[in-house]
Amino acid sequence: MVLIKFLLLCSSVGFSQIANYNSIILGDRAAGMGGAGTALVEDTSSSAFYNPATLAQSPGSAFSAAVGIYKKYDTQYGGESDYTKTPLKVSTGFFRSLPASTGNLIRKDDLTFGLSIVVPEYETFKGDLNSTDTNTTTLAFTDESLWVGAVVAKNISRTQSWGLTLYYTARNFIRSVQDRTYPNATEAILFNSEETLVENAIVPVLGYFEQTGLGNFGVSLRIRSIPISSEATYFESLTQTNPYSNTEINENDLESSIFIPTKLSLGYSRVFFTDLLLSTNVDVYEGFKHESLNLSGKGSAITREVVGNISIGIEKPIVDWFKVRAGLFTNFSPYPDPDPNLQQFQGERLDQLGFSANAVFIADNKIGYTFGGYYIGGRGKAIERVNQNFSVITKSQHVFTMLAGTQFYF
Repeated sequence: MVLIKFLLLCSSVGFSQIANYNSIILGDRAAGMGGAGTALVEDTSSSAFYNPATLAQSPGSAFSAAVGIYKKYDTQYGGESDYTKTPLKVSTGFFRSLPASTGNLIRKDDLTFGLSIVVPEYETFKGDLNSTDTNTTTLAFTDESLWVGAVVAKNISRTQSWGLTLYYTARNFIRSVQDRTYPNATEAILFNSEETLVENAIVPVLGYFEQTGLGNFGVSLRIRSIPISSEATYFESLTQTNPYSNTEINENDLESSIFIPTKLSLGYSRVFFTDLLLSTNVDVYEGFKHESLNLSGKGSAITREVVGNISIGIEKPIVDWFKVRAGLFTNFSPYPDPDPNLQQFQGERLDQLGFSANAVFIADNKIGYTFGGYYIGGRGKAIERVNQNFSVITKSQHVFTMLAGTQFYF
């Protein structure tokens, strides 16, 4: 317990707009089972991310890929979406395709080597925060990351294995705000800001897997990130027309520290009633407190608490060539409720729940074709600059993702 607490408290620091850690479910098999992949075998596209030790238990060499061929965002600030109407809007608004994960593995003697490419985080928004006769406030942001990793795994015995993945990560973040206020016909207050971050780091993931008579157990520890490089910029402009005044801040080459939080995952899977597979996960993430930029009062004030998420999924063969999967998972926010007294951007507290389902068609016991998807939704609070003041406003979000995947063993 002392070691676990130490690892959860030690970290490098940094920032992202992404409010939650479990917003993208990776993999082929794991994606249909709510992301409960720490004790799952035979999911090459996500095993290096969830638990690299499970790759040593996979039969033969393999290639797997899962792609979000359709990703629909229904995000609303300053109000709450009607949950009953959300399914009717699945074909309207913004949506995009998004690569989720791909992986392959080969065996050399008693070692397993692999390559993993995943997109574990992505969020975007562009629209109004407030629109009245006297004020218009718009927000646009994109926060995305790409992880490319090399993995090695080895069987300790017939029932035990260990694994290590080293990911090279790249994050791109851009956030811009326009806050325009017109108190009367002759006066206007115009505020614009833009913050950008580009960061790179190395992230190690350690894993252990064991098969027992009571089921399969998996443990995965993603430890502190190793910073490589970071670049940040900040621009701000405030213009008043009566009387006229203009102030600007334009800072380049700012310092921004890398931060990808420590994560401890515990997994369990077992086959019940001969053919019903159950898999569960508990994930715990560290907490920290930090300013996103070394620019006093600008950027974002970040406070993240220790938070945990739970995933549970099932898989059921219907016939030899067809299986179905389903899962439930949480996506709790690590942020506390935003504090308007800080008068600064902060993390969004948005607790979410999700469910997933997919089906796999198997050909010649070597090739699998998967179709399905998942939904994540919830509501919470954000703090934004509206009408020239920082105010706490409601936020609701529903995300629908359709996934297609394939897996090939040889």
